[in-house]
Amino acid sequence: MPLDLATFLLHTPEAEKTTVYLHSDDEDDDTLRTCAALLVAQTQDQKLFITLETPRRYLAHTQHPDEDEPEIEFLHDYEEVEALLEDAGLDGLHDGERGILYHNLLYLLMNG
Repeated sequence: MPLDLATFLLHTPEAEKTTVYLHSDDEDDDTLRTCAALLVAQTQDQKLFITLETPRRYLAHTQHPDEDEPEIEFLHDYEEVEALLEDAGLDGLHDGERGILYHNLLYLLMNG
């Protein structure tokens, strides 16, 4: 039996989720709406989140050593997403570092 999203988010640690603010698709409407996103992969300096709404959006948080706040960007090229997943250990060891692939990805695949 699949776990419903509200229950899953309730039990997801704060460090593994974020809120994304999106502009409305309507060009005449300038309101922001919120969307939950789950952490699906993490390397030493990057985190990859995926939004829970359709269409799914990929969001990367990159922590530069000389900055306090992470750089946040939407990834539009799936090759960038694949590269981050690969760096996080989806394909095993890469560039001498081992990252983490989160169980949240499995949840999304099973309940998407």
